[in-house]
Amino acid sequence: MSEQKIGAYICQGCGLGERLDTAELAKVAQKEGKAAVVREHEFLCNSAGVQLIQADIDNEGVTHVMVAACSRRAKTQAFNLDKAAVARANLREGVIWTQPDTDEARELTQEMAADYVRMGCAEAKNMTLPGGNPNTAHNKRILVVGGGVSGMTAALESAKAGYHVVLVEKSGQLGGWAAKLHKRVPFAEPFRDPQDNGVAALAAAVEGHANITVYLNAITSKTDGSPGKFSVEISQESGSTVTEEMGSIIQATGFTLYDANKLPELGYGKTPNVVDQAGLEKLAQEAAAKGEPIRRPSDGGDVKSVVFVQCAGQRDDTGKHLPYCSGFCCNTSIKQAMYFKDANPDIDAAVIYTDLRVPGNGEDFYRNAQDKGVIFTKGKVSAVEGSGNGCKVTFHDLILNDQNTVAEADLVVLATGQVPNSGVDIDTLVATDAEEEKSEEAEAAAPEEIKVVSVLNLTYR
Repeated sequence: MSEQKIGAYICQGCGLGERLDTAELAKVAQKEGKAAVVREHEFLCNSAGVQLIQADIDNEGVTHVMVAACSRRAKTQAFNLDKAAVARANLREGVIWTQPDTDEARELTQEMAADYVRMGCAEAKNMTLPGGNPNTAHNKRILVVGGGVSGMTAALESAKAGYHVVLVEKSGQLGGWAAKLHKRVPFAEPFRDPQDNGVAALAAAVEGHANITVYLNAITSKTDGSPGKFSVEISQESGSTVTEEMGSIIQATGFTLYDANKLPELGYGKTPNVVDQAGLEKLAQEAAAKGEPIRRPSDGGDVKSVVFVQCAGQRDDTGKHLPYCSGFCCNTSIKQAMYFKDANPDIDAAVIYTDLRVPGNGEDFYRNAQDKGVIFTKGKVSAVEGSGNGCKVTFHDLILNDQNTVAEADLVVLATGQVPNSGVDIDTLVATDAEEEKSEEAEAAAPEEIKVVSVLNLTYR
């Protein structure tokens, strides 16, 4: 290592030049702090100030830097200097902000600042510049796994920032679940009505960007290496394999809908007039393509009443279904209820919920649905049965405390949840939880290993 050479830099910005005699502080740094290079600057944190310090590191051989300015918790990026150890003397928060700006306090304030400069120089003198990890890599290419809205947005924003992006999508087109939506929950002002899904424009922007390489019908069959130097094998449907060297990975692999066939008590699979939210989106897209309203699946008849059942197979404390709230279903049901109200205000649309969760701007969306005549009923559905070309919905009215309230509907929509495509296997987890509840010796028993579903197929961990 080269001989130690300390550079002391005194800032005059943020009131330091008005409250302190920075020339005297420079003398302290030179005589008592043994700094070989001492400079004052009107604003050390601006580009000119940082360049001044970096130039002394590059050209004057400065190895240790003492910055007498603001708190070391401020301007960390500005003073993250290459090839030098950096100490900070806090003259702003630690000195001038703690002392009154009076003639009586001026001498004490100057003495405190001088002590801070002495301590900063002493700290710099005893610092050792870290040698760094020789195995560290700095590949700045980004891999995005998943070509839905989240993955495309991540890829596009990264590319706009100047990074080269590789996007891998397992299907034959970009868009993911969002491409299957008739419309989406509003994401911009005024947050009142469903909006176009925007997938086509987003996909075109991704495919047309020079910094983005897209692999369709492809998966990440192996991910080796480590952060900064990943080696990723991308297997394509054709059978060929491409290896890409990447620096970081964004996993946006989406979700699978909870299997509504596990909810026979809610009529799914027993009558075509019970669908999940994805099923209704399909009906809405098909109807829009024909220029018709959404029709009853059983016979193509008019839908005069529709009931949305919230938390279908979610927030379940019995161990049979998903224990969590998926977070999107309430807004989705509100959006889908508007499909009917916007087409025909005379259609009865009711949402049966236990807790309605529409945080933030979703509240405006909910209020607009009320204005359009969507009915929100606090209750818990116990059964859905076919009734002719319609359905009978039995639920516990949680406001009136009526256990056997019945609603007739032409169509019932189940708000089932989302299961992540990667991570803990939910089916295994639910089964294990149920067994633990039944077992009296669960606490003493060794925990079962929960299967983990990997999309990246990592080998380095």
